[in-house]
Amino acid sequence: MVSKHSISFVSFIITLSVLAIIHLKIDPPMLLLERFYPGYGWIEIILLASWAAFLTKKMQNPKEVFRWRKISWLIFSVVFFSQLLLGLGVDERFLMTGKLHLPVPAMILSGPVYRFKISFMPILFISTIILTGPAWCSHLCYFGALDNLAASGKSLRKVPLKNKMKYKHLILFTVISFTIILRIFNVPVLYATILGIAFGMVGFIGLGRI
Repeated sequence: MVSKHSISFVSFIITLSVLAIIHLKIDPPMLLLERFYPGYGWIEIILLASWAAFLTKKMQNPKEVFRWRKISWLIFSVVFFSQLLLGLGVDERFLMTGKLHLPVPAMILSGPVYRFKISFMPILFISTIILTGPAWCSHLCYFGALDNLAASGKSLRKVPLKNKMKYKHLILFTVISFTIILRIFNVPVLYATILGIAFGMVGFIGLGRI
């Protein structure tokens, strides 16, 4: 039987290897520390690989999964939005590519449709879905972490929504169709961005509960 330490070590090696390849092959640098202090990206790689090994060890205990999933998920969300705000108000090097990506999950699909161009985010999204499946929504969604935090400790009785998947598919179809219309009529990026922000706010307030 494989020990917990062995699985954690494998997690460390995989994370270290993947980040090392990204660090060596991609320019401009993907690692935040490397952008500010060239050469220090390797320190960030070791720290992230160690974090991966630590979480892997904790997640192997069924009794601890919920607690550490919630902690790691929240940390991810805090880092994501902190980096976004710092990129907007302090230094654009905090942003992933130096250009703002609207942090609304639906924009991962509608953004490339509007531009008629494949970007980094759809590739990242599809690859993580292949690797993690539905864990995207319960581990990697930055909005989901905030929703989970807001719902923690509440014992409200909720009535299950009937035909939930139909509503989700309808929302997806509407977003993509509306994006195509914006593109066909050459709606300026500014107005399209405002509409995307409005959609994100509505979803965060209410539709995200579907």
